[in-house]
Amino acid sequence: MTELLEERRESWGTRGGFILAAIGSAVGLGNLWGFPYKLYSYGGGAFLIPYIVALFLVGIPIMILEFSIGHYTQRAAPDAFKRGHKRFEIAGWWGI
Repeated sequence: MTELLEERRESWGTRGGFILAAIGSAVGLGNLWGFPYKLYSYGGGAFLIPYIVALFLVGIPIMILEFSIGHYTQRAAPDAFKRGHKRFEIAGWWGI
């Protein structure tokens, strides 16, 4: 009788913990300090509007895609992208 060995992986304890860790990873302390300076330097609202548009059109969809690929494959980003095609492994490393 063959028994399948299932690899046990750690997971997040709560959904809130995951969300806070993801925000902390994506934002970083340097961005919190640098954003007000950039906002002031590049014209306030004139900079803020394209920034928000780019965030919603590019940033959030790419983040959701990366989370989805990681959730589906249950692997770290480089290994998850490598499962799609060996040439995509660099995309996983680039995101780190």
